[in-house]
Amino acid sequence: MKKQILILAAAYLTMIAIAVPAFSQTKAIKVNVPFSFNVDDRAYSAGEYVFTAEKENLVLMEKDGRTRLGMFLVNRVSGTNSNRSEVHFQCYDSSCFVSQVWIPGKDDGFQPLRSRAEKELASKEHGKYLALSGTESAQ
Repeated sequence: MKKQILILAAAYLTMIAIAVPAFSQTKAIKVNVPFSFNVDDRAYSAGEYVFTAEKENLVLMEKDGRTRLGMFLVNRVSGTNSNRSEVHFQCYDSSCFVSQVWIPGKDDGFQPLRSRAEKELASKEHGKYLALSGTESAQ
């Protein structure tokens, strides 16, 4: 019985040893956004943020990469350059919205779903497109 417990414990520890480095290697980008912005119906102040992706969701975190601020549904955007490190915004007179996020090592970009507020502004005025470069950040 002791031998079986030891074998199970060794297998468990091996799985943890394999999973931890894989988790810590998640690709992300860090971006300094010099203006307030929105993702979905949530507003964020100017500052440094980390963007990463989990399955079909975009994750926004504080600059330390440890505190989650939000998780948002996205559509995939086809791309050709897997080394892009950019966050794109669609800005209107009064507000800016994250429109695409490109994370190095990912073949596709991530496009958050448009909020009601963004759709309403887009129906009234023509927005301006803005892209900010980020730096790769392993999470």
